[in-house]
Amino acid sequence: MKVYILIFFCALSISCSFGQDITLRVLGFSSYTEYAESNVALISTNDSTLEKISVFKDSLVAKGLNNKLVEIDDIKNSKKIQYKIEEKDKNEFDKLLILCNDLQIKVDKVYFKMPEHLFEEEDKKAILALNNANSQAKVLANHLGYKIDKILNIDDDTTYSSSIYDDIDFDSERGELLLRLLELLGGRNMLYETESSNSTRNGGYNLWVTYNLNKK
Repeated sequence: MKVYILIFFCALSISCSFGQDITLRVLGFSSYTEYAESNVALISTNDSTLEKISVFKDSLVAKGLNNKLVEIDDIKNSKKIQYKIEEKDKNEFDKLLILCNDLQIKVDKVYFKMPEHLFEEEDKKAILALNNANSQAKVLANHLGYKIDKILNIDDDTTYSSSIYDDIDFDSERGELLLRLLELLGGRNMLYETESSNSTRNGGYNLWVTYNLNKK
């Protein structure tokens, strides 16, 4: 996944309170990196070469490898049988690929397995983004000769922050369908895929924070 670069800026607007108070709007952000859980290979064979798979399994045991072959049932081609095999250690994974080559077993695909995205963790990311906004606001306010009086508004910069979704029960069947549609339209399905060609995945969380500033 490409690294998304957040371009942020601050918007200042003068209020009507005798020109003393001003508002400051800052985009706070937090970035994070997720790491692959394991290396995965999809291998396949057909009915006439099932013996190779049996030899492959015996070879794993003989080499002291505990990797398991998981048969994949959703292959459209009924003549083709596909298996998945995982390994966390890169060196051990390379041994598996070498073994496949030695036994002339076809490797259809190699990828990294990324962790499932935990939306519960976004609360922590939001706090980090708020702390980042506070730090920016303090520096800017001090530069202008002001101090932060209070936070006027926090706007979570996500699809679900819109008020048009307030009356939707996302736990219902209709809500789940709508949520799935939003994910597809917004590209969130790509962002949280567990298959990746890279061993790391970078992401970010951002929110707008509006402050009221007073003269020092």
